[in-house]
Amino acid sequence: MLFEKKKMLSASNKFIQDIHDLPIEIKRNSIILIGPMGTGKSTIARILAKEGNRIPLDDTEFLKGLYAHQQDFHNYKNFEFGLVGTVLSTLKKTSVIDFGAGHSVYRDEKLRRQMQLMCAEFSNIILLLPSANKEESRQILLERRNIKPGSHKDQDNWHFITAPDNYELATHIVYEKGKTPKDVAEEIGSLLRNKGSMEEER
Repeated sequence: MLFEKKKMLSASNKFIQDIHDLPIEIKRNSIILIGPMGTGKSTIARILAKEGNRIPLDDTEFLKGLYAHQQDFHNYKNFEFGLVGTVLSTLKKTSVIDFGAGHSVYRDEKLRRQMQLMCAEFSNIILLLPSANKEESRQILLERRNIKPGSHKDQDNWHFITAPDNYELATHIVYEKGKTPKDVAEEIGSLLRNKGSMEEER
């Protein structure tokens, strides 16, 4: 497994260079959605993409060619890391990329640092959370997903809520408690339009 990790770290340098070489419009206008399970990333991505290009990283059928290599990995986190790097570094047009809950969170410090570098050039990384209060977010997601408190899924989601990775990657945080997916998508769209207007005025 150590060899596997070293292989991914080595590959990440190529990912970072290829991302650097992507057209600036793709990195400036693409939207990456991150966050714990149950925050509506997939639904909101569909609304934001409309008829455009949506890439759901958790969809094994959509990314069948990449998931065919999953069996080559002993450690699933190494596979997730390579999946993210491959998708981001080969974007052909502006896209809405729907990260699975775990794709942006890494316990391994070296993988985590390289993930930050891979995402650093993307202007719109949206962290979706129910609430600014972490414990409230946990309770909302428990009820929403019908997850048993203390279960493996609950522990995983608590890790996704509290780990610093998502907060460090995010360019924006959007709280979706009490809002419909359409409301959240409109808020994200408005946020990015306002950001674009401010950049043009500089």
